[in-house]
Amino acid sequence: IYAVIKSSAINQDGTSLGITAPNSAAQEAVIVEAWQDAGIDPLTVSYIEAHGTGTNLGDPVEIAGIENAFKRYTNQKQFCGIGSVKSNVGHLDCAAGLAGVVKSVCMLNNRQIPPTVHFEVPNRKIPFINSPVYVNDTLRTWETGEYPLRCGVSSFGLSGTNVHVVMEEAPKIQRTVEDDKYELITVSAKDKATLVKYIEAYEEYLAS
Repeated sequence: IYAVIKSSAINQDGTSLGITAPNSAAQEAVIVEAWQDAGIDPLTVSYIEAHGTGTNLGDPVEIAGIENAFKRYTNQKQFCGIGSVKSNVGHLDCAAGLAGVVKSVCMLNNRQIPPTVHFEVPNRKIPFINSPVYVNDTLRTWETGEYPLRCGVSSFGLSGTNVHVVMEEAPKIQRTVEDDKYELITVSAKDKATLVKYIEAYEEYLAS
């Protein structure tokens, strides 16, 4: 187990300025719904993998949606990292959201937040200083202390569909082996002769 999907939420912009114009209120709503469905404190979300297309219109709208979602719960500033895998691989269209999920799984499993590459100057339309989020521009060890690592992943369709997923690090599982219990080993092969050879090889290995 590399990570756990705690919840997901989906909605639609409905009426907007145009078919390609994003809706900040709808993006805010889908994030809040995902948090509520996960049953978590939003302050324990320490990273958001944004849709992050790097556009003058889309990015400020997306950040405003994230800010307004957080403002329902806190006035804290710059406590949640943000980034987008699109800075590494470009826009993968219908697979863009899945790429963000894969990146987040790797981050949770390795307990590291990678830098947002090619980031030099923030968008002037986004007031990051007064925002709950900051652009993560360096490799960071991801530690939170008293609660599990948690992140969100956003993906927004061109026609107004919004999706947000809440993810968490995998639970720590401690396996114990008891000497007086049997363990099942399954063996398969294309024919009986090969199967017997496999079994004999296992017997020899286990005996040593």
